[in-house]
Amino acid sequence: MAHRRRKAKWSFILIRDADRRVKQFRVSGRTLAALPIAAALTVVGAFAARELEALQRIHELDALLDAESARSGAALAAKNSEISSLNRELRELNDRSELLQQRMDELAVLEARLRQFIGQYGDGQTIPQGEHVSEVAVSSYAAAASEELAAAAAQLTIDDIAELSQMLGELADSMETNLRKAEQRQAELDALPSAWPTVSRRLTSGFGYRSDPFTRKSAFHAGVDITGDVGDPIYAAGDGTVKEAGFNRTRGNYIIITHRTGLESHYLHLSKIGVKTGQQIRRGDRIGEMGNSGRSTGAHLHFQVVASEKPVNPLPYLRQVEED
Repeated sequence: MAHRRRKAKWSFILIRDADRRVKQFRVSGRTLAALPIAAALTVVGAFAARELEALQRIHELDALLDAESARSGAALAAKNSEISSLNRELRELNDRSELLQQRMDELAVLEARLRQFIGQYGDGQTIPQGEHVSEVAVSSYAAAASEELAAAAAQLTIDDIAELSQMLGELADSMETNLRKAEQRQAELDALPSAWPTVSRRLTSGFGYRSDPFTRKSAFHAGVDITGDVGDPIYAAGDGTVKEAGFNRTRGNYIIITHRTGLESHYLHLSKIGVKTGQQIRRGDRIGEMGNSGRSTGAHLHFQVVASEKPVNPLPYLRQVEED
């Protein structure tokens, strides 16, 4: 009878300490062969579990990153929107500031023109505002503008600048209107033949009927005679245009100036004419010299004013400038 071959056994001896018992483990060859596989599976399982854990952690981190990215994107979009809004506000503020500066420059120019106008026409000359406006009003314009500018400078918002710009625009329009009225009024005043045409103020003959020095008969005298010396300067009584400048046997050397008010001023018996027909004349310009030409009995200026082609007494005009 054949003997069955006994399966080989493997023994493992575990020696702990010298004074401790020795333990022996016996395992079969099959078991021993399976140990590496079991160990490998254990390691593989451990790695797989670790990998799963890592993947899970990666997924969690990805989710957190996506959420943070979304929040960051929203915050970035909000910041970009805020920056865009601030840029728009800054551009609008710059535009308003430029407009404000333009208004201030216009106001400064108008104020300078008004002050020049006042300085040119001297004491007591008024500027119309509706009727009239004085230099005090000009100063009040500047003071009002300064106060408004100081108030707006404290808190320069877009609304402040817009309101201030509107105020300056209205003020500039008002000043421009007043200045135009003042210039028009002054032009009308300057066109009146009211400035005394000679250095001498002594009259030898008045306006109206008198005894004619040649015929000794009563005759109408259409102006006033102002005595003086030959060669004395003759001045334009008002702004205007030279209508005629020439010689006539009765008038002698003479000048006629038309004024924008529809009036004419006549200067007769001159020794010298200093202007030409069509020439623009300003009040006080020297236009000739006193003489004794034409139908005259001595050195003098015959000065007359004509309205609607009829001679009128020139003395009210000449007295007007003296009374002013």
